[in-house]
Amino acid sequence: MKSIGSALLDAIKHLNIVRNLPKNFNEEEQRLVVQSVIIGVVVWAIVTSLKTAVHWLFETVLHFIEAGPSPWLLFFPLLLGALAVAWLARFRPSVLYYRDKRGYVHELNDIEGDGLERAISLYYTSEPSFEQALTGQEGVEVRWQLPTFSLAIRKFLATLVTLGSGGSGGLEASVTLIGESVAAGLFKPRSVTQDSQRHPLLIGRFWNWWYADKTDHLQTAQLSGIAAAVAVLLGTPFAAAFFASEVMYRYRPVIEKLVYALISAMVAFFLSDLVTAGHPATFETELLYVPPTSGRYFAVLLLLGICVSLVSHYFKQLRISFEHGFHDRQPNIWRRHLLGAFVTGVVALTVHYVTEYFDLTDHGLELVLGPGESVVNMAFAGELTVAVALIALVAKMVATLATITSGGSAGLLVPTLFFGTMVASALANVFAYEPMVLIVPAMVASLVSIANVPLAAILFAVEAFGSVYMVPALFMMVIGTILAHEQTIYRTQRDTYESRQILPGVSVRRVSIPAGWTNQTLIDIDFRRHFDLNVIGLVECRSDDGRPRMRLGTASSTVLEEGDTLVVLGRDEKLAELDSFLEIEYAKKGGR
Repeated sequence: MKSIGSALLDAIKHLNIVRNLPKNFNEEEQRLVVQSVIIGVVVWAIVTSLKTAVHWLFETVLHFIEAGPSPWLLFFPLLLGALAVAWLARFRPSVLYYRDKRGYVHELNDIEGDGLERAISLYYTSEPSFEQALTGQEGVEVRWQLPTFSLAIRKFLATLVTLGSGGSGGLEASVTLIGESVAAGLFKPRSVTQDSQRHPLLIGRFWNWWYADKTDHLQTAQLSGIAAAVAVLLGTPFAAAFFASEVMYRYRPVIEKLVYALISAMVAFFLSDLVTAGHPATFETELLYVPPTSGRYFAVLLLLGICVSLVSHYFKQLRISFEHGFHDRQPNIWRRHLLGAFVTGVVALTVHYVTEYFDLTDHGLELVLGPGESVVNMAFAGELTVAVALIALVAKMVATLATITSGGSAGLLVPTLFFGTMVASALANVFAYEPMVLIVPAMVASLVSIANVPLAAILFAVEAFGSVYMVPALFMMVIGTILAHEQTIYRTQRDTYESRQILPGVSVRRVSIPAGWTNQTLIDIDFRRHFDLNVIGLVECRSDDGRPRMRLGTASSTVLEEGDTLVVLGRDEKLAELDSFLEIEYAKKGGR
């Protein structure tokens, strides 16, 4: 009778683990892993440089203003920075398109405003034909036809100037666009860069391996770039990966892409941790306070959640008014940027004189200008009174919207955390709690109420402040989700990846053709009669020039091939029936 040891050895030999490992980890997966690591390293270097440069420049400008004869000096860097950003926005601009829920097509300048909205739009232009069908624009350029490295450089400079000169906003939106652009530039599909088949030598094979041959792989790279950027900024890699996934795929994180985004985020985080000697997080506290478990505490959390939701709702409505005021009434880009900088300066001066007159704080200008991270850290330390917190809340809201809606290059995510922090700081003073035990849940509520990223919000709280905040974070996530009612400040954010609602009850969807439809035409399938749906486009997997190509209106007589995708328009119930039919067809061949 064989011993247990010999039996185990026989089992291991039979499994051939080592020999089968390369088969289980194919070349495509290997390339995606290497791609994610490279993106993490490159994005970490760029974002760290931008973060350091912005804080250094802002501190220099702030010192210049405070050391000068008058606080009115703040208008000099603000107005000069506004002119510089306006020039950058006019230099080689690219126009992005998106369709809102009402069906209107909007144009976005790639430099101005919240970079995260631009990143979301660019993410979906990696599927050019679907985006064309969604926006109704025949001339929409695909992602690899739009600027990548040049866009990253311009956004880098615009953000440095906007926030360094005193503009109000966050770094996160800009770095997400930079991360997305760098990743897209590094890993454009090889078929549109050059024909690798003409280079049989080693360099040709490397070129063939390096560049993605599918738009789906390009989107994986883009998602990884966004995750790495957020991980550097917030110091929370898991939350960063989920944030990237949630902001692109609402309510439906795509696991196969999430894995590679997490690799990039972890690489960027570990490099940040190494450089900062174990202090990579943006917000840190000297002491970790464990939240209480009393009924009184959760009652205060309920009140806090309601207050944050009201602030979030008001902020969203105020943004619409500001956009109308700046873009509709000030079409001239120079005047618009100067006006935004002027409003920001007026708000900062007002806060400075009010807080000085009533002897509230010595940081009046800092409450309004710049990224606002130092003020959040002051709130954690309990240095803000109720009056200062409320003044900072209102002033920062106005200044941030003036900066971003006028065209300044900054984001809304960190200001979102700022707003929640100010509300929590005020309530902490009223109910005699340590600020931290209310600020952390308030940050979760803010992320859910404004950005609608519930999983990322919870993970952020746990990663940044410890697992003791899991229950308060979950509590605030539930409250925020209910009160926010699925709203988000990012207008380009999609409900799903495969589908987009055009009108109530009517959607556009991508459909991968089943194996049974290959070598047939849409005329043969008689799509309209069988499914009561309209095929508005066909995405050919590979056209004559090696690029995915969109056929609009003329696709009925085109022979379908494996890998092709249909763009279908129709009522949601008919699309659901099509889904049921296709599941059966896919199952016949063991999948798509």
